[in-house]
Formats: sequence, structure tokens, C-alpha cells
Amino acid sequence: MRTEQDLAYATLSDAQRLDLYLPTGGGDPLPVVVAIHGGGFAVGDKQDMARTAHALADAGYAVASVNYRLSGEAAFPAAVADVRAAVRWLQANAHRLGLDPARIGVIGESAGGYLAAMLGAAGDDPLSEDVDLGPPVGLAPVVDLSPAGARPSSAVRAVVDLYGPVDFSTMDAQLRANPRCPARAASHDRADSPESRFLGAQITAAPELVRLASPLSHLRRDRPPPPFLIEHGDTDCTVPYQQSQQLADGLYAAGGSVELTLLRGVGHGGAFPLAERLAGIIRFLDRALDRAPR
Repeated sequence: MRTEQDLAYATLSDAQRLDLYLPTGGGDPLPVVVAIHGGGFAVGDKQDMARTAHALADAGYAVASVNYRLSGEAAFPAAVADVRAAVRWLQANAHRLGLDPARIGVIGESAGGYLAAMLGAAGDDPLSEDVDLGPPVGLAPVVDLSPAGARPSSAVRAVVDLYGPVDFSTMDAQLRANPRCPARAASHDRADSPESRFLGAQITAAPELVRLASPLSHLRRDRPPPPFLIEHGDTDCTVPYQQSQQLADGLYAAGGSVELTLLRGVGHGGAFPLAERLAGIIRFLDRALDRAPR
């Protein structure tokens, strides 16, 4: 495996960088998995996904681990715009990097799971958050990807959402309904919560913004979403497991294919047994991205 670090996919912020992990001897063009770190929208780094990236690269995938603007730098929709721009950059530069622009999936944990779900739910629909992020530095984007002049797309072919939130307005009620969680866990409606800081407004004071920020609001039956694999622990007292149930219900209603697994007795972040789950995640990606297992 070789890596290319700190590739700029846009120029508005130093945060708009990705690390590319490329397996050797995997053959071209390679399917790609975009890896998105968590951290409550406020902290974290693309290096946090290095272990997952190595496992996926060992399985024959190119992996783009992305940074994005955190809430201390820019509020919603900045992070959503960033990950969409990263996917478009990968598509635009796919041929020169040995990647398959038609086989791009995404995996994210916690806040990264939310961003992964947003990528899958919105597809290639133009969104208000798609601001002009400027031309990437280094590898300039190629606008013409085919003789027909197809433009880079932000759509992905598969989504792995690991315990991400999807509806900020229901999180506290769901935590209160979980007898495994202490009362103090229901703190997402506060003005200083990670979600309020992400939105730039208190959850309870901005219902329309909360709605627009939810992947559920971008699902449509006339544009079925890509296949989703969703995993969540039922003892998660940071992001309630019911968030993943809400997402699965919305995906089903939109005609999507969903695999939802609730893990008994499992919590959030480091308490989630990711190493044990990776084999199943790779099998899902192999199916969804039409790739023969290695």
C-alpha cells in the first residue's frame, strides 16, 4: 500500500484535505471508499480513520480519509459541502489516480456517520450548501470525465453509517426512553451541545434548520438511495440507537435497501467493536460496489 497525504480537494480552508490510501497490485481502476471521522463535529482528524483505511486497503479498496471544516471554524452546512466536494474531487481526478469514478462508497463513524448518511440521502441533488469551493490545489479537477462531458457527481454507490445521528430534534427524548442511559445524557437540546454548535443555533430554537440538516429530509421515492449498512449499539448514550432506526425507516419508505444491525450492550465510539465488524462491512461493500472479494 502507498499513501498520498494532505491532498487539497478545495481551497476555502486548510481543513479541506484528504489522505489517499492505494493498495498495490490491486488492479485498475480501483473502487473507492471515502472514510469520514467522528468527533461531535468539533474535534477529530482524518488520521483517526487510519486503522479502518488500512483494513479496507488490505481488502483491495482505495480509501480517501477526509478532513472537513469543524464547528469551531464554520457551522452547517460547511461540513456537508466539504464531504460532497471531496467526492466530486475524487470523481474528477479518478482516472489519473487509478480510481473507478462509478464505484465510490462511504463509511463514517458518529458525526462522520451523519455526513456519510447525508451523502447517500442527497445523492447528486443540487443543495444550497454546494457553494463554490474553488479549484483544488495540486491535482486540478478534470471537468470532462467522458466524451459526453459528464460532470463530477457527489453521489455515492454505498453507505456505511456507524452510530451517526440523523434527527437532532429527537435525540434527547430517545435517550430519556432508554433505561440504560443516565438522565444527564439527554443534553443535545442545550445551546452548547455538539449539534447546536454544528448548526450555529440552539436545536430547540431552529426547527427548520434542524429539518434541513437531517438526511431524512433529503430522501425521495423518485430517487431511491444507494444501499445502506447501519450499525449501532443499543447502549449508546451519546447518539441514541433509535436514530439509526429512524434512518432505516426513512430509507425503506424511499425504496432503499437497508441492513440495520443493533448490537446488544454496545456503546459509543471506542466502545463500538469496529475491528470485529469490519469483515461484515467489507462484505457489504463488495456487494454494493460490485467487487469480487479478495
